[in-house]
Amino acid sequence: MNSWLKIEKSSGGVRRIPTNVRSLTGTVNGQEFESSLERDLLLLVHWDCEVDWYQSQPVKIEYLDDQGKQRSYTPDLLVTYRSDYDQSIQQQNPRRPLLCEVKYRGDLIKQKDQLKPKFKAARAYAKSQGYEFRVLTEREIRTDYLKNIQFLWSYRYADFHEHHYKKLKMVLDELGETTVSRLLEVSYSSKELKGEALWTLWCMISRLWVKCDLTIPLSMQSTIWGDE
Repeated sequence: MNSWLKIEKSSGGVRRIPTNVRSLTGTVNGQEFESSLERDLLLLVHWDCEVDWYQSQPVKIEYLDDQGKQRSYTPDLLVTYRSDYDQSIQQQNPRRPLLCEVKYRGDLIKQKDQLKPKFKAARAYAKSQGYEFRVLTEREIRTDYLKNIQFLWSYRYADFHEHHYKKLKMVLDELGETTVSRLLEVSYSSKELKGEALWTLWCMISRLWVKCDLTIPLSMQSTIWGDE
């Protein structure tokens, strides 16, 4: 490890986020965030089935600046991934643990000089641990994928109609690739039943029992297919 680096870790996070009336603070799945952008990233991470665990403010990195003064930097998040999620993919392209900083693009530009040595220290630490270090902005976080997850979030933990689930699964298996609208049209003639079944279908999509491309806007015309 580089002599100018010193690392301190804590299972509970090394920097506690203070109450700040100027920024949005709170938790997602027990992990603290101090901005809406961090909150959005935590939603993405929590949704990812390949994630093993993640920790906010996971490590304090102490380093020497260009004048030889000791400084410290705490990245926003560390994410580790499951090695057993998809063996064929993992063997070809295993996902390294991700150490990341969350910043608005405007702040990156304004704070460029102050952030440069911090990010240099973070990259050195990440390399020594076999991690990847990335700076994530609203461009990488606030995508159509995030909007879809925000829409589906409540459905993932909601109750659904078992009889609609069985009917939709049976019809989808028969149709193969289809659309949300087409599946409902084939399955039900009643507008009321279609409405009930749509709730269940969103629940199925949110649980990944029904697949679709979440990187593009989700709609009634979205292409869906069964979980084979």
